[in-house]
Formats: sequence, structure tokens, C-alpha cells
Amino acid sequence: MTEFSDNERKHIESIFHPISTIQASGGSLTSGAIQSTSETAVGLLRALAMWFQKPEDRTIAHKILNKAMELSKDASALDKHYLYQTVIEANYRDRDNEESLKAAIDACLKMISSAPEAARAYKAEFPVEQLPGHKGYEQLAIIYEKQGRFQDAIAVSEQAANQKWGGDWAKRIERCRKRHMKA
Repeated sequence: MTEFSDNERKHIESIFHPISTIQASGGSLTSGAIQSTSETAVGLLRALAMWFQKPEDRTIAHKILNKAMELSKDASALDKHYLYQTVIEANYRDRDNEESLKAAIDACLKMISSAPEAARAYKAEFPVEQLPGHKGYEQLAIIYEKQGRFQDAIAVSEQAANQKWGGDWAKRIERCRKRHMKA
């Protein structure tokens, strides 16, 4: 209620239409009471931000994600992992803007620094599954490769592969080695 204007709140309500008990109960994001939920505040805010990815809505997404980042200090490893992923995606869409690219890189580095903890949490929650892809490693490798920083892209890719995050790391490493040799 304090972060958004009346018009922004109305716009959020007009866009956010999940199939959930909010709709079923006739409630909204800003009225009524939560009876029960298994969602965390960080998880809810992250999911909400994903509804606002159109260029004209990204300022709303960024406000929501900033609040989620404020609340993430005590969040679970997986909540932080997926929050960083969403922050990367939201900022990389505007990568032509220097500040947005810096924010995307910062979120990549945060996601990478918490990768071992996220891997342990993922394996504890999903013991039979392999680790999924890792947006932080992947996006940072892409950024470095586009910047011609092939050695950095290789190092990031090798780290991801060594931690066993899903992805075609060997192919990326080989491509970057070839591009580095040509450069």
C-alpha cells in the first residue's frame, strides 16, 4: 500500500489474475485476509513480479523485486535462488541500459555465490532429480561471451559444470575456447 500509487495498485489488480483462492474467494491482493498459504512472502513477490514483464510494466516489476530482495535476508536458499533468477531475467531484458545490465550481473553473482547452498537445498527437496539449469551461471557466461571475455565465460561455465548444474557447459566451453583462439 505504501510502495504503489492508487493507479499502480489498480493496474496491478487488472494484470494479476492467477488461478487461485484469491479469485475463488472474490478477494484481491489489497483486500481481504489470507486464511492459509504455503507460499513465502519472497515467493509471492517473485511470482507477482513475473506478471509485469512488458516494457511498460517493468517499473512495477522492479519495485516488487526490490521489496522481495529486502525481505530475502532470512529467506530459504531456494527462495533466494529463484528470486535472483527473476531479478536477472527482469533486468537483462533491458540490457541496453547500463544500470539494468549492471543489476543483472550483480544478481548473477549473488545467485552464483549462493549456488552450493541452493544445490544442497534442491537435492534435499528433490532427492531423485538432477540439478536444473542455473540462470546465474548461464546468463553471466552469455554476457561475458558477448563482451568478448571468453576466458571469464569459460571459468564461469567450468564452475557450473563442476557443481553439476544442468546445462550444455561442455559445448559452451569449447565454443568459447575456439572464439578465444580466433581473437
